[in-house]
Amino acid sequence: MKPYKAPILAALGLTLYLVQPALDQIATTAVGAVDATIDGAPYAGETLDVPSEGTSTAEFRSFGPVTSLSIQAHDPQAESIMRNVLSIEVSLMGSDASASIMDVSVSWWPEGMGEPFYLSEDSGTAAEVVFEALSLEDGAAAAQGRFVAVVCRRDGMFADADTSDCRQVEGTFDTVLRKGA
Repeated sequence: MKPYKAPILAALGLTLYLVQPALDQIATTAVGAVDATIDGAPYAGETLDVPSEGTSTAEFRSFGPVTSLSIQAHDPQAESIMRNVLSIEVSLMGSDASASIMDVSVSWWPEGMGEPFYLSEDSGTAAEVVFEALSLEDGAAAAQGRFVAVVCRRDGMFADADTSDCRQVEGTFDTVLRKGA
């Protein structure tokens, strides 16, 4: 694993872990959609705003000249809101539509946090995101685009990728973004 990717993976896992109780017990509002295919099977997920918590599963944060986007879609048909979660993480150099993409990571959590998951890092194929529209303006932040990745199974957060168990993922996203704290 590349040294700069470990914090991204840890942050994603921590986000899923911390958000689970809030999403399972608190009212949410769909603010966007991620439509994809995972190894040819259709996937339809929603990005969620959690008004009472002041959070969203589609957020952006700025760290100096770097902007980080997290688009986490939840399957409304899953038996738990934390199962069948598809996440797209993008690091940008800049904070507007002209920003260049530095890094992309896609992950799929079919059974939630306690089970194996699939991650694009170390799959041998770079994940790609193309923005058709991107606004990071307060009150009007939104992202629309498409993505493609190969995700490989991991048995735990710091386990090596099992490149004999990989899935092709491709799709589109269209969501409102909330500015993260």
